[in-house]
Amino acid sequence: MCLIKNLVALFTAILLALGVTVGNGSGEVTDVPEQKDGAVRVVSFNLRSANDIYGTVKNRSVLMEKVLTAYAPDSFGVQEANPEWLSLLDESLGDRYARVGDGRNLDKNTEYSCVFYLRDKYELLDSGTIWLSETPDVPGSKDYMSSFPRICTWATLKNRETGFTYTHINTHLDHLLECTRTKQADVLLNKISELSGTYPVVCTGDFNTNEGTDTYKKMTAAMDDSRLVAEKTESGKTYHNYGRGDVLHTSAIDFIFVEKETNVAEYKIIKNMVDGMYVSDHYGLCADIYFE
Repeated sequence: MCLIKNLVALFTAILLALGVTVGNGSGEVTDVPEQKDGAVRVVSFNLRSANDIYGTVKNRSVLMEKVLTAYAPDSFGVQEANPEWLSLLDESLGDRYARVGDGRNLDKNTEYSCVFYLRDKYELLDSGTIWLSETPDVPGSKDYMSSFPRICTWATLKNRETGFTYTHINTHLDHLLECTRTKQADVLLNKISELSGTYPVVCTGDFNTNEGTDTYKKMTAAMDDSRLVAEKTESGKTYHNYGRGDVLHTSAIDFIFVEKETNVAEYKIIKNMVDGMYVSDHYGLCADIYFE
């Protein structure tokens, strides 16, 4: 079965490279939940920074734009957004979304964990990036045996019509060691604590850890996993390796965390394929949140 999936994905990629339309030729994104009245829609998506045989960044950015248009989040956080990704998203979404965030390294050819938000609906009150290290304010810093500098970016957003304000925090923890991620989670939670005093907070990201691990337990001691508290929800892995399967992770590794006692109307894993192709090797996440 795994071999068949690999062959189908490879064949699809070859057809797309040759300009042959496969799958849903209209490019329609289906099964999108209706956003509930009064709810803020938040999305998280690891974009997969690299070009590979299962889809170049340029090709996949077209699919991402279609997904975002269909879901129309108030704000969304991305991981593994390299300069090419950001340029393409700015080109396709720039009239609708603005973004904030610094790169994780000192050079410009690096990855970002940006927060995008609806520019006409929200006013940006505050934003920033810290490094998940012993010196969070030092750009490019890394500790705890992290393979790369890891960051979190936040945006505090005020609804231009109602005045309602919330803070969206987005992050990407290291992929190698659980002990590294637990330390990075401590830095992340310190920043969340600082930001949560005035306005409600939501935290999205690729945490590179399974449910039930020390990192996950640390996060859920301070916040709720939106999947577990949503009125309508679903379960499943969020890393799928372009449909080839994943034996390393037993559960989701991407999460949307909300403050305790926050009401979540719906949590959904974005599994859409567009024109027979995946946006990324991760599924996206969507949560409709009642902050008040």
